[in-house]
Amino acid sequence: MVSYSFAVSLGVLVALYGAVVFRQLTGRGPEVAFLFLGAASLLVVAGVLTPLQALFAVSYPVLALLLGMFLFVVALDRAGALTHLAAWMASRARRPEDLPLYLFLGMGLLSTLILNDALAVLGVPLLLALARKIKVPPIPLLLTLAYAVTVGSVLTPLGNPQNLLVALDSGMPDPMGNFGLYLGLPTAVNLLLGGWLLRRWFRSRMDVSREEFDRWRSHPPRFFPPGDWTARLSQHPSVAIFPVTIGVLLTFSVGGTLHLLPALPIEEIVLGGAVVALLLEPGRKAIVRSVDYVTLLLFVGLFVVMAAEVQGGVVGALAHTLSFSSPVQGHATPVGLGSFMLGTVGAVQVFSNVPWVALSIPLLTAQGYGSTTVVAWLSLASAATLAGNLTFLGAASNLIIVNQAERSGVRLRLGEFVRYGGPLTALTVAVTYLFLLFHL
Repeated sequence: MVSYSFAVSLGVLVALYGAVVFRQLTGRGPEVAFLFLGAASLLVVAGVLTPLQALFAVSYPVLALLLGMFLFVVALDRAGALTHLAAWMASRARRPEDLPLYLFLGMGLLSTLILNDALAVLGVPLLLALARKIKVPPIPLLLTLAYAVTVGSVLTPLGNPQNLLVALDSGMPDPMGNFGLYLGLPTAVNLLLGGWLLRRWFRSRMDVSREEFDRWRSHPPRFFPPGDWTARLSQHPSVAIFPVTIGVLLTFSVGGTLHLLPALPIEEIVLGGAVVALLLEPGRKAIVRSVDYVTLLLFVGLFVVMAAEVQGGVVGALAHTLSFSSPVQGHATPVGLGSFMLGTVGAVQVFSNVPWVALSIPLLTAQGYGSTTVVAWLSLASAATLAGNLTFLGAASNLIIVNQAERSGVRLRLGEFVRYGGPLTALTVAVTYLFLLFHL
């Protein structure tokens, strides 16, 4: 007989994901964050979780890491550092047809250390302004941005929210080191191949006159802009503190792996650096007001909902019913890893990447996956991320770019997105699969 908790948990989960899919398809209804918060509240009111259990279900390390990254992104944006870096990368192109290649590589590399959703927000106005300045169609540039911030963000836990979930909720030791070790080479290959493909696909559309392009490139921005750096850093200390924080993070990651340094949690390093920067920033109040608190609320709702689904027995039943393929345990096979990654790509098109990963983590845990099954967790994270290049619905960064472009009078069509994103998704998932296969 079905228990009360199971029935309520399953009903809320079905209604929640139905509402998420409806909103993804129609653009109507509350934001996804508020859908999850509403579902979490229903589950607590219905008694599936007590308020105290709900409080302890929240992963505070994930929230700390997100908050630290958001503080840094806002501070760097106010300093103009991210816009300057993107403009510098675009100016490396010597010919108009090279722009997609350099933008893809540049934005992809930036998204390894800065949340891809934030880069999507900052990148749209920059590329629209660039398209107007050199008189090229904006759509190829915006598509390049969307694909780049997805492919590049695979590499580190800092690149996107679903990587953060996997890094901190899977029990994986040394998340920065493991992401780099297993996904470093496939991400490098995907960035190079993807940039080459986009250059080839969009070459005929970069039909700006050479004179116009050379005029734009006649005064390219320097990597380190001239001027009084003492005054600049006193106004915007985050410009120096962010790279120092990343350096400390990498140092402790490598040192911890080699047993030369204590393994400090990445959220403590990132949040600590962000707090130091915030205390030194003259515009600290404006920075605090500009943080993306809605995304933080989304994660609060995610954690409570998933804890309730575990408590109600839904996750255990789903794990048993779905019989998740075992890509790395004992009887691992190439088919098992491939079917797992392909299934993730398909599911993400329906549920989007963050909600699907949030559901998959307890499912995999119920199947016995833990700190030693690193390939399983990285196959989930990489497939869920790369799936974002297949359709608009796969990643929040895509929807950000589409919505911002529409506000500026530029419409991105789903058919065109899939026309290029489909082959790119197939290529990047295949490359990542082959590299992960060698680690089984």
